[in-house]
Amino acid sequence: MRILGTFAAWIAVLYLASPAAAWDATGHRIIAAIAYDRLTPNTRDRVDALIKAHPDYAAFTRDAPADPPARARAAFIAAAVWADTIKGDRRFYDETKADAQPTPTLPGYPDMKRHTIWHYYDTPYTPDGGRPFKKDQASALTALPRLLKEITHAPPELAAYDLPWIEHLAGDVGQPLHCVSRILKSMPAGDDGGNLVFVTPGRNLHGLWDDAAGRDTSDAYVTKYATDTMAEYPAPSKTETNPKKWIAEGDRVAITQVYTFGLETGSRDHPIALPESYVENARRVAREQIAASGYRLAAVLNERLR
Repeated sequence: MRILGTFAAWIAVLYLASPAAAWDATGHRIIAAIAYDRLTPNTRDRVDALIKAHPDYAAFTRDAPADPPARARAAFIAAAVWADTIKGDRRFYDETKADAQPTPTLPGYPDMKRHTIWHYYDTPYTPDGGRPFKKDQASALTALPRLLKEITHAPPELAAYDLPWIEHLAGDVGQPLHCVSRILKSMPAGDDGGNLVFVTPGRNLHGLWDDAAGRDTSDAYVTKYATDTMAEYPAPSKTETNPKKWIAEGDRVAITQVYTFGLETGSRDHPIALPESYVENARRVAREQIAASGYRLAAVLNERLR
């Protein structure tokens, strides 16, 4: 994604570009749509107020309906993509780089870090006896529980910052490849959540799963996908609200549904040729995971923002 410097350009990125991230923008928007429609009236009022207080609210509501309830829903859905969008926003910086240059802290933000390592947790998967390892760093496993705890009693400005992160990370860990790193003897440093496994010319495994929900970000597509998916996968009688268990579930799905092609790794020159049945199954699993993520997001917000 091209790095942009102005606020107007950033708005264009939010609505026109397709950042490489879990489920891409489409999946995150669907998850947010499912969750928003399941919020209690009290929780929805609190959520609407927090999103409105976010410093990028103007971007969230660009081209949103004028009708207040529809506008609030549109803002919540747009906010779910924000954590990916800032990866290409010059106001923010990548603190994980050795030569990182902090940017000025702007009003409404506790910091201007991109927090790219919050988006995933690399549970080691070693199917051929590769040597497992864990990275000692922040991750979705540490960030999401902290944000959920913090938002309950945080001052409004901080809670407004936290909410889009919670929306986004709840969706991220529903994508199985954000919960695992396959470590093989032939790939001892791990496959970076499938990013290093090439499956078609110019495309990796992670990208295939990111796109499993499609790439249409229109409200019509998002609403129909959400409605159809909830009908196909109704909410359970009790929804799990522990992010640690969400990640464990994502790891299980990755092992049983993603890495079904054996120990192949693929390469740019010699990618793995996956059958259409694999792609179709990925779409089915994505629908199920997206539904679960929407239900989980609604449950934790109803629990924390009563």
